[in-house]
Amino acid sequence: MRVAPFPIPLPAWRRLAVWGLALLAVLPARAGEFSDEFDRQRFRTAFQHEIAFREAALHVAWAAEPLCDDTSEIEPFVLWSLRGVRKSLSADQQKLFTQATGMDEHWRIAWLDEAAPEALRLGQRVVAVNNRPLPAPGSKVELTAVLRGGSAFSVDDQAFWQVMHQARQEAIADSAMTLTLDGGQQIKVSTQTGCAGTVTATAFDDEPQNFLRQEGLRSKIPGNAMLAAHSRDERRWLAAFGTYLLASERSILRQRSSDSVGNAFLVGKVLALAVPGVGTVLSAMESKTQRGLQVDGLIGGADLFANEVLLAMGGDPAVGLKLSDRLARDKVPADILPMSAFRRSNVEIQLQQLQAIETARRQAELAAEAGADTPGAAKPAARQ
Repeated sequence: MRVAPFPIPLPAWRRLAVWGLALLAVLPARAGEFSDEFDRQRFRTAFQHEIAFREAALHVAWAAEPLCDDTSEIEPFVLWSLRGVRKSLSADQQKLFTQATGMDEHWRIAWLDEAAPEALRLGQRVVAVNNRPLPAPGSKVELTAVLRGGSAFSVDDQAFWQVMHQARQEAIADSAMTLTLDGGQQIKVSTQTGCAGTVTATAFDDEPQNFLRQEGLRSKIPGNAMLAAHSRDERRWLAAFGTYLLASERSILRQRSSDSVGNAFLVGKVLALAVPGVGTVLSAMESKTQRGLQVDGLIGGADLFANEVLLAMGGDPAVGLKLSDRLARDKVPADILPMSAFRRSNVEIQLQQLQAIETARRQAELAAEAGADTPGAAKPAARQ
């Protein structure tokens, strides 16, 4: 038996038609809103990743200063401009980016260390450093980039970095540089000595698979690797890796110049230079514990250097190995960062030795504390 359709009065049909047309009109607008919000969130997350890496790179530069012969003063802030984005964004995307992050085409403060002056705030526009105007990034043609899988047209921010590196050198005299804000206000900012040069990485990389060394003063970590780094320790490890490769062999390791074997890396030597008291611990340990590892050039040395820098900063030295394994497992193209079997073997040996060194250091500290707390412990003789 055929069932008659539910009767709907004619006015109701008209209302349904009106509602249907209204819904069709709203859906594209809603879809656009959802798409815009997705892009805002994507830009915000990528920007936060990049700034977190830049923070890690500055902290590593300061912490690794005892290991670098080539040093300069380092500023306690990060400047960022939308024009410096290496992957081109449309006008609409740039607008959404500004809405999501507060960053635009001007150079603005994107991160501040706790040591920065209170007069500085996030988002402030900086127009000059040491009275030199900050140039807007331009564009350049680099045909060799095509051979690396990149684009022949890219962002050129070298003029900006020339201003910053010049200010760093000038700050050696009084450990300070002067920022000029939009409106003319000038603020003197104290700096701190660190390894010379700059290690960068960006979520908007036009060559996210490549490691690059630029002008001898900058090194770029592959954007893919930076986005794969999930913790502060992993970001610091990447920054330390880039610091090692940024500096020349003669300027990065006082440790290296003292090695008798050409491609040897002496486990614990970096740690001894960076952490007070470790040198005494090493001299008291058996020589076999402080093993010299043969490395395959600078890249193998960078792995081991980054591990020891991270341990000196109180982090987990094994995160580099874990990050490398994750990049290889997920087939993330990241140039030289995934370790070969030989590099991996060296790192595993080094981590075992570092664990022994760290255990001995803790035992020495506990013994010293116990001796100081023991009643009747020997006291310095009174001066006659």
